[in-house]
Amino acid sequence: MYAHDRLSDIIADQCLNEMYPKNKRLELQESDESCIIYCVLKKFGIMNSSGQINLDIYRKHVQQAHQLDSHHMMDDKGGDCVESAEATQHKQDVCKKAKVFNDCTHLYKLVFK
Repeated sequence: MYAHDRLSDIIADQCLNEMYPKNKRLELQESDESCIIYCVLKKFGIMNSSGQINLDIYRKHVQQAHQLDSHHMMDDKGGDCVESAEATQHKQDVCKKAKVFNDCTHLYKLVFK
């Protein structure tokens, strides 16, 4: 996983608060994962509302993660992952497209407890 920082956690919390009413007990299912990831990618500007992926912004997030983590990470430019997301049979579904892109890049990881 690349991104694990305070800002990413704040953005993920914002997405959860927007997507799920506060007065209900929140029990996330793995089926919710794709839309949560889409929300996070959209808030960071990596994806827009029509599902287009901005590689420049993605690369900036990867570069920031490299600076925060002393471990050596592969130099992922994201281009192949965009192609995978575009080739998915669900490319009209922005949530599923976001999940395909994220699964390929390993930018974010959601933990279900």
